[in-house]
Formats: sequence, structure tokens, C-alpha cells
Amino acid sequence: MSQSPSARASTTPPRRTATEEERQRVLDAFETGDDWLTVARYNDVSRAAAYRLCKKGDPSPPPRGGARASCVKCTDAMVKALEAYLDEEYTLMLVQLRDKLMEDFEVEVSTSTISAKLASKLIMLKQIRKEPLTCNNDVNKAKRYTFAAKLISRQANGDYIVYYDESNFNLFCMRTQGRARVGQRAVVKTPPSKGKNFQLQCAVSAEDGLVLHQLQRGSITMDVNAEFVKSTYATVKAWDTYREYFAGKKVVIVLDNAPAHNQVELRLEEVIAEHGDLELLRLGPYSSMLNPIEGCFSVFKAKVKAYLSEHRQRMFSQGSHRSMTEARMCLLEDAANSSIGCMNRHLVVSMALHCQRAVADALKMEDMQYGA
Repeated sequence: MSQSPSARASTTPPRRTATEEERQRVLDAFETGDDWLTVARYNDVSRAAAYRLCKKGDPSPPPRGGARASCVKCTDAMVKALEAYLDEEYTLMLVQLRDKLMEDFEVEVSTSTISAKLASKLIMLKQIRKEPLTCNNDVNKAKRYTFAAKLISRQANGDYIVYYDESNFNLFCMRTQGRARVGQRAVVKTPPSKGKNFQLQCAVSAEDGLVLHQLQRGSITMDVNAEFVKSTYATVKAWDTYREYFAGKKVVIVLDNAPAHNQVELRLEEVIAEHGDLELLRLGPYSSMLNPIEGCFSVFKAKVKAYLSEHRQRMFSQGSHRSMTEARMCLLEDAANSSIGCMNRHLVVSMALHCQRAVADALKMEDMQYGA
């Protein structure tokens, strides 16, 4: 029974590339004046390939695949120039990079090509993080070193360490990204103004989690701040954890240099003199990465954003309140009370361990990186 043409075995021999040794034999025969075509035939080198080989004078096989050098518009030198441009200034747009290439190389490259070349070098579009110019100067690094050394000393001594700070939020506290169908924008209705800020004073510790918190409408004065520090000290002293495991140890309250924290040592001078076990430890300038409560606030605000997104209709309903402003402030208060439970001991310990790496860097007088 005859087989179909498709089922018959192919009689065409597989394509074979001559080795470098075989090509060298052809080239040697050409250079010595021998019959190099016969040598090429016996070494499975085609006539055309033999002519090209003798003309080129190099037995190495020609490159296969890829773009030809004559067709490459954005060369390696241009890609290195793009990297250099961005090393000098991160905020350059694709159009600006295109203009710089035109100025330096006199070649017009499309922005899509520039984007693809940058992606091949793992250079991606990222959110800009602002870093003050004096953040990592010698003076501030020395102050961070002083704080880190004192903190390590208090930890080694077994003192009860409390991290204190305040944060604020308002009706515009919401996610900056959302999901919508292709061709549609993710639009969220908001009040015409963000209203007054809602302040949260908070003190946390790795031993008990949330120590004390206080909600307040409007700004926090220095007197209110000093009173909260005093209440934090009294709360810690009254807890069973302190009495059982930290008896005779100091209560160290870590706080930053916010305007509301000014003169707290002066306003609590009598309390500090009366109780020898209270110590206020100041963070160095630009040292938020050394304070675990900053990470706790990030988690707290994420919870607040989720609560406000679920109860967005309350922003536009006065309900039984005297005014719309009062109704919205009550909404913010409910969001805070619903979200404050996230500041538990597990969260504080996680953030404290994360900050210990920055503390180690501060002891080595290294530069601090914002957002790390």
C-alpha cells in the first residue's frame, strides 16, 4: 500500500553549519593557493559560503539572528546616556529624554523606544519620595546617633519604652487608586471642603501594644500634649505588666520634635523631679524611620480609609445632628474608634523590629532612606 506524500520520510538532509576547523581548512587552502573550492566541497562548505569566507578572511562563524548594526537606531551608547541622564535627575520625562538624545547624538528616537530601552535596564516609573537637603548632613546624623545610643542603652537596661506621637486625618483621607472599566474613570464624590482635621494622640509599647490614645478636634496645644504625656506615664505605672516585669525600671517616653512637643520637659519639670523613673527621649531631626508608631499610623489610616469608603453616604447626610459639619466630625470619630483596635501588640512589635534596622544604621552614622 502506497503511503501519502506527507507520510513519506523526507529525503532532504538536515541543514548543517560548518565548524570553525572546517572553515579554517578552506581559508588555509585559499591562502596557500591550493584548490580551495575542492577543499570546501569536501568539508561541506557551500560555494557561496566559501567565497564569503575567503573575502572576509575570518574562520569564525557569522552571527545569526538579532538586529543588524546598520538597522539599530538606539545604540548601546544611547542607552548608557539615558541611564546617565536619569542618574542626574530622576524626574525627567520621556519627551525630555528624547530631546537630550537629539541634542547629544543628533538622532530622533521615539518615546516608546526610550521606554522599552529603560524597561530592559529595569528602570521603571516610581513614586517620587521627597528628602530634605539637610536630612543626612553630619549634624543630623550625629543627633540620630545620640538618640540610637540612648535607646539601645535603655533597652539593654530593661526599661519600659513607650513611643508617642500624634497624627491627623480629615474627610479627604481616602485611597488614591480605584478600579473602573476600561474607558471609564474611577470618580469618587467628595464634600466641597475637607473640613477640620481630627487629631489622634497615641502612645504604644512593644510590651502592651496600645497604651493610651485620645481623640481631639482641632489642633493640639503644648499644654494638651504635656498632659497626655503625664497621663501616659500614670497609665503605664498602673498596669500589671509594669508592676510584674518592670518594677524599679524607668518609663522612657520617645517623642519627636513636633511644635506641640516643645517645652514638654519644662512643663513636666515637677513631675520628672518627683518621679525619678520618668525619662523623655527625643528623636533626632528627620528620624521618623526610627519611631515604630509611624508604621502603626500607616496601618491605622488604611483602616480609616476603608471605613470611610464603606460609609461614604454619611458624608452627605446630616441625619439627627445639628449641622452637616457635626455629622461629618462624628463620622471621623466613628472611623477612628473603629480602626484604633489595629494598634495591638503584634503590630507594634513588628514595627519595632522593622525600626531596629534603622537604629543600627544610625549607630553606624549611615544615611537614612525615606520610606524604607
